[in-house]
Amino acid sequence: MVVAAKSEAASPVAEGARHPLDPLTAPEMEQAAALVRGRHTSRQLRVVSIALREPLKRDVLAFSPGDPIVRRAFVVAIDRADGKLYEGVANLATDRLESWVHQPGAQPSPTMDEYMDADRVIRADKGWRAAMKRRGVENLDLVQIDPWPAGNFGDPREQGHRILRGISYVRDEQASNGYARPVEGLVAVVDLNEQRVLHLVDEGNAPIPEADIRYDLESQQPVRDDLKPLDIVQSEGVSFTLEGHELSWQRWRMRVSHHPREGLVIHQVGYEDPASPASGDADARGELRSICYRMSLSEMVVPYGDNSPGQYWKNAFDSGEIGLGRTTNSLTLGCDCLGEIVYLDGLVAEPRDGTRTIENAICIHEEDFNVLWKHTNGANDGAAEVRRSRRLVVSSWATVGNYDYGFYWYFYEDGSIEHEIKLTGIIQTMAVGRGAPSGSAQMVAKNLAGPIHQHFFCVRMDMDIDGTKNTVQEVESRPLPPGPDNEHHNVFEAVVTPIRSERESGRKVHSPTARHWRIANPSRTNAVGEPVAYALFPGETADMMAGPESAVAKRAEFATKQLWVTREAPDELYAGGAYPSQTTGGDGIPSFVSAQRALERQDVVLWYVVGTTHIVRPEDFPVAPVHRSGFALRPWGFFDTNPGLDVAPSRMACGHLVGECTCDHGAHGNGAH
Repeated sequence: MVVAAKSEAASPVAEGARHPLDPLTAPEMEQAAALVRGRHTSRQLRVVSIALREPLKRDVLAFSPGDPIVRRAFVVAIDRADGKLYEGVANLATDRLESWVHQPGAQPSPTMDEYMDADRVIRADKGWRAAMKRRGVENLDLVQIDPWPAGNFGDPREQGHRILRGISYVRDEQASNGYARPVEGLVAVVDLNEQRVLHLVDEGNAPIPEADIRYDLESQQPVRDDLKPLDIVQSEGVSFTLEGHELSWQRWRMRVSHHPREGLVIHQVGYEDPASPASGDADARGELRSICYRMSLSEMVVPYGDNSPGQYWKNAFDSGEIGLGRTTNSLTLGCDCLGEIVYLDGLVAEPRDGTRTIENAICIHEEDFNVLWKHTNGANDGAAEVRRSRRLVVSSWATVGNYDYGFYWYFYEDGSIEHEIKLTGIIQTMAVGRGAPSGSAQMVAKNLAGPIHQHFFCVRMDMDIDGTKNTVQEVESRPLPPGPDNEHHNVFEAVVTPIRSERESGRKVHSPTARHWRIANPSRTNAVGEPVAYALFPGETADMMAGPESAVAKRAEFATKQLWVTREAPDELYAGGAYPSQTTGGDGIPSFVSAQRALERQDVVLWYVVGTTHIVRPEDFPVAPVHRSGFALRPWGFFDTNPGLDVAPSRMACGHLVGECTCDHGAHGNGAH
């Protein structure tokens, strides 16, 4: 049995916010939009985004239930009449626009209706229509146009314009996979303000591939039918509670919300350390210890490594140039999420008027995850102690053009946190003529190749290990030189080096020395007299292959290293800058670390970059299996002992503890957790 438990508490709080970090409701977004339109009366004004203007961190940490809450909305809009970007702060309590500021030279991400405008403008362009006719395409209704962020490559024809680049694919029928039939070398550059094709690149000579390679269910018949049902049953319901946006599970506490740019955001992650048995108070609650104030995907970039006219410029910033929150999926029970689920909706502002609700934007559930800890006492009586691991999963998915990304935060009973990014969807494709392409693309079907590319995800974590005065330490294992202290040539030690200032920020993963980083609180020590800490352990990652003089390396300097550390600042949220569209570089992380602020015993922010290099293979088409990458945060002396010792043994469905059951469950047993 699969159950969907959508709690009423998961809906927006209609009667008003109960916490300063509660996301904006639809009436609040509409109120903010009305204030902006009352101030800026241009009929060409388009709202790019409306989000909660988060209060200062110190004010949130000082908040107690019942305290008055002043709600503010942060509005980004563009006037299509002159192409100017504006930022506004609306005070929703006083119904007043506190600020309305033009940001000269900045370009916000295109609105969803601008993407549709680009499609319309390209289809109407005589040059594009002629180029399609030369390729033998008569029915333009079968053409799929994908508008892309343009980047900035110094082309004088494009400077001073707000642009998108449009590439084309030809479907055999409306429901088929357009990416199987790309129109190579044809790129339309669209001016969004002037609503015209600025210039047309037409340098393709490869024929449009003929094969129509589909992935839908109908085209795959007959499908496998030999799997028996797998039911996930929680007969007594879920073990977590969701009150508004506050999520509690086991000893974990956090706040979960959806942001129009970042998508899934988690605030105020803490762990309730149980009260000491020596207190004698059976009802005493433990200390809620802070771990991370705010964690989210700050930015991501996908640079492509082929030099051809239709490929070299592809390096989308999927968060800052498109908006992961706007492209968040509505999740489906039994497909995206399995088990007993509680969902949270998302909410985004529409460019012209109103709001759009993304139902089931965030999925919250529990999973069995094999063994938490185990030992068999073979030296004595052979008795075994084992505990099953269960984890809390908070996840969301976003579809950005051809790719689909899943963002999963896992919380474990031993105090560990993992972040996993799942990549799937359809690869970018390119048509090739006779012979094989160069090493920068790999064949996936006849006359069809996938260009090599990379994905970089920068996760921002405002760490608060038992408070805001933390120090980040780089830890490496190094062998001692031969000598009296290493006469058997086997001694190695952990070398701990503090990152003292932003001048020293920008660190790389180094697998030979097992390099990782600890976030420590020197003002609080554990039972062995060492500072309490959490450690960040890298997972799969990669160096950026684009050279330092490339446009993408300049614009996405954050992706050239795996770890950056900065001081907390309320306006430093985005690794690639607040508005990465069509920039030339220097925004975001480079400008943050240039302040060279001291980092020891400070309120520190970690920016960790997950990187994957995708050398495309035939099995990645027509739709790619999920690829997983991520990292882990694990307690390092944060607790005085294994915090999972008090996890209860698993029970069988009959109610008996595993190992003590004498019921006849048959050959397969019954191991319900």
